[in-house]
Amino acid sequence: MMKLPALKYTAPTSVEEACDLLAADEDAKIIAAGQSLIPIMAMRLARPSVLIDLARIPGLTDIDEVGDYVRLGSMVTHANILNSPVVARNLPMMAEAGRNIAHAQVRNRGTIGGSVAHGDAAGEWPLVLLALDGMVEVQSVRGRRTIDADDLFIGPFMTTIADDEVLTDIWIPSRRAGWGYGEFARRLGDYGIVNVAVALSTDGIDTPHARVTIGAAVGKVQRIPVAEEILNGAEFAPDLADEASMAGAESLSYISDMHGSAEYRRGLARELIRRTIVEAGVRT
Repeated sequence: MMKLPALKYTAPTSVEEACDLLAADEDAKIIAAGQSLIPIMAMRLARPSVLIDLARIPGLTDIDEVGDYVRLGSMVTHANILNSPVVARNLPMMAEAGRNIAHAQVRNRGTIGGSVAHGDAAGEWPLVLLALDGMVEVQSVRGRRTIDADDLFIGPFMTTIADDEVLTDIWIPSRRAGWGYGEFARRLGDYGIVNVAVALSTDGIDTPHARVTIGAAVGKVQRIPVAEEILNGAEFAPDLADEASMAGAESLSYISDMHGSAEYRRGLARELIRRTIVEAGVRT
């Protein structure tokens, strides 16, 4: 096992202090639980000069029901999300997706803020955030700003959060019905080979508005506009799910690696999109 490089460590007690530290050193990095950053440092793929630990900042571990939204502090662990009655009541998709995250040790340490900021295409939380049309709040010495999920994830391990910004809050609209989540992995706890999340809203009985999203198979979390266009404004039926999944799967560009070829992922995606749309339709 490789040892970590020499570095400094600090644990501020306010978001403002963390922002000041980031602004003062362009090589400083935020650390939440270290589930992603520490292995990267051990492999010398990242060499921050200072680690800024957010663990001592009050309020970042809170989960609150605020009007029609659930607010999650960036330091809320995966396990706390799974055990939260607020999440269970308002965001059952999130509870379902979270059960696919690694193993108990990882769920007890890893945080939603770390997962979202890392922008891993196979991550469950980025996909849920995108499917449910959530947003994040970030802060720097320049002030606070809000980033919609549609504008957040721009590529593999790439987000629009600036290097000097601290992710503080995740906001997700409550969604008790009209949702579906599907994930295929070789073993329980492994990263998904294909992850799909679907949200269907109905203003009337036969006019759904759809958000169909995919991760893991395509290099980043993204929406599937072709599938959404087929579902929008039409009366939901299983045949419509077949059409949307076929067209949606064919519209995507897939990655290929040791876990599966692009063609293998295409077939998995087509079936998982279909099943997840049907699941969401049953729940509307």
